[in-house]
Amino acid sequence: MGRKISSYKKGLRKRTRVILFVVIVFVIVMSIAYRRLWEKSAALQKEEAQLEQQIEKAKDKKQELRDKKEYIKTKEFIEKTAREKFGLFYPDEYVVRPSK
Repeated sequence: MGRKISSYKKGLRKRTRVILFVVIVFVIVMSIAYRRLWEKSAALQKEEAQLEQQIEKAKDKKQELRDKKEYIKTKEFIEKTAREKFGLFYPDEYVVRPSK
């Protein structure tokens, strides 16, 4: 009977070692997978922040274009363009230019 107990203990130790080995390998694999996911998450957060900045810049540009569109419709813009680009003036205006 002593041999049965001894062989049983040896078998138990062997199984315990195998289970311990499997658990250690599992922990290592899960650690590597977690590390990769963490790095990917950090990269995606950085990309998200950059995209948010681009969105804000695009919104600002859109507002500038809306403002410019409204300004183009004003009489002030039309007069300024007529004066600067086409040299037009009102009939009762005199042009005084400094001599060079």
